[in-house]
Amino acid sequence: MSPAQDPFIAFCDQLYEASRLPLAISDAEGRYLSFWPELSTDFIFRRVAQLVLQDFALQHRDETHPLILYNEPGFFTGILRLPDGRYCLAGPAGPLPHSREEVLAFCAGAVAPAYLKAYCSLLMNVPMLSLPQMKALLCLLAQAATGQVVSPADVLFCDNTNLRPATTPALSQQLFENREDMEGHVPGDFETAICDAIARGDEQELARRMVFPTQGRNGRMSDNPLHQTRYTFIGFITLVTRAAVRGGLPAETAFSLSDVYCQRMDVMTNPDRIARLLYASAMDFCHRVKEARADAGNSPLVRQCLAYIAVHLHETLRLDDLAVQCGVSTRTLTSRFRQETGTTIAEYIQAERVREACYLLRHTKYSLSDIAFFLNFSTQSYFIQAFRRHMGCTPYQYRRRG
Repeated sequence: MSPAQDPFIAFCDQLYEASRLPLAISDAEGRYLSFWPELSTDFIFRRVAQLVLQDFALQHRDETHPLILYNEPGFFTGILRLPDGRYCLAGPAGPLPHSREEVLAFCAGAVAPAYLKAYCSLLMNVPMLSLPQMKALLCLLAQAATGQVVSPADVLFCDNTNLRPATTPALSQQLFENREDMEGHVPGDFETAICDAIARGDEQELARRMVFPTQGRNGRMSDNPLHQTRYTFIGFITLVTRAAVRGGLPAETAFSLSDVYCQRMDVMTNPDRIARLLYASAMDFCHRVKEARADAGNSPLVRQCLAYIAVHLHETLRLDDLAVQCGVSTRTLTSRFRQETGTTIAEYIQAERVREACYLLRHTKYSLSDIAFFLNFSTQSYFIQAFRRHMGCTPYQYRRRG
């Protein structure tokens, strides 16, 4: 049957148009047969599909029991086996937006320089979907493939990520000992101090409070240590989420982040790992509040412009396009931008590209020409000139300094 006559291919066409969720069809060996969006699949490595299919087999999934993996740096990937032996891969899709630094750190060790720009652009533009939404889409795909109704309860979720931020063995042991040695209930001022630190975006104070809390213990909600730890986590993450919203983190972002951490906790069976996740979640919320508060001094117009630049930094950014995106004239945008940031739009874009070049020079082995191309500098010479202007040295000298 040709692709044009394949009903499932036609369904994938429609689903992609409606959701913009990347989709792929592969054979049992991980070779890609179809891909949405329509682009070169050279940078979508066969090894990635093979690993995903391996996870599918290890979890004993089948045509009516799809699998959703949560992989670094925080993306969902859905896998469904089709009745004819092919596989459908759905994703990546993110429950939360990711910074350029996160995406670049993920891509740097996995993507060849020639495909870095295309792959990063793909990840930066994936749809934002919650786990329930992702499960619903997998159910639709399964029903289209098999003709059978599939329930979200039939979709297995597996968390393959590492805990972030990472905790050292000493910190992990300190957290464990603090939890074991508490006597009496944790006083209200401890919770207040934690929430205040998060609302202020004060990461140093939060870390101090988390590692060396006031004496006390959590109320006993279960005689089962695992259940007790899970109940404590749910109560704590609720307080943290509200504190983050109070501190300026958008409510939708905060609640989505809370859902992700609760879903990660729900598949854990080790109380110590849950305790470390609790620490990581609080620090993550605090860091995001800090970033949100840093942008709060700008007007909605300038924040919109900054957000668009952040997402499209690796593309050609024209003043006319920015003005259209922000819904104002170029004159209004340039005037307000300079008034609030103290610099021109062109200077800001160049500074941001140089800042990102610093990251690539420190953490990757890409050549100067590859970095210049990825960051959309017109020539390598212009890249070196701009870098020297902002950093006081050449990119080569900066890399040698480590």
